[in-house]
Amino acid sequence: MIPTASRGGKQIEIMNAAIRVFSKHGFDGAKMEYIAKEAGIGKGTVYEYFKSKYSLFEEILKYSVDQYRLGLKQSIDNGQTTEEKILNCSRFNTQFLNNHMDFVHIAMQVKILSEDIRHHHIAAQSVIIEYYKEMIKGAKDKGEVRSDLDEELAACCIIGTLDQFCKQRIFLDPRPLDDIDHQAIVDVVIRGLR
Repeated sequence: MIPTASRGGKQIEIMNAAIRVFSKHGFDGAKMEYIAKEAGIGKGTVYEYFKSKYSLFEEILKYSVDQYRLGLKQSIDNGQTTEEKILNCSRFNTQFLNNHMDFVHIAMQVKILSEDIRHHHIAAQSVIIEYYKEMIKGAKDKGEVRSDLDEELAACCIIGTLDQFCKQRIFLDPRPLDDIDHQAIVDVVIRGLR
């Protein structure tokens, strides 16, 4: 399991304010004083929680990855069948990216990330792959998918397909979330698993 730093209410408030400021000004244009003003606190208070703008940004990245990982697990757990689980994941993935689109764009602009954030991201990705592998194993046990499926390969195919589909619909061919046909992508994935 990935260790998650305990975050108090004030720290979360600062991170939410920082997301708004980063979204408006970009990473380079954002200043700690803007973040403090947005959070309704003094600049010194921001520095009590975060030693620099960069450490604040990285903490937001970690927190976002953790929130994504937890939401994805809940999406899988809330489905009864493999098809429902994948459908839930497709919807969650799209909603999460849509809700965090500005910050995702900013994160892609920051070129140098610390070793700590890279390790955190890799660990989260490993956990996410395990969630999908467990889902595939359960589907194999129930006879919902082929028994000869390589669980890791199937997990990576599902992740890649959902991620690419989501990014296409959010970034490259934007449309209202209600217009996205999640069932169509799930049908394609399920056909490959059966």
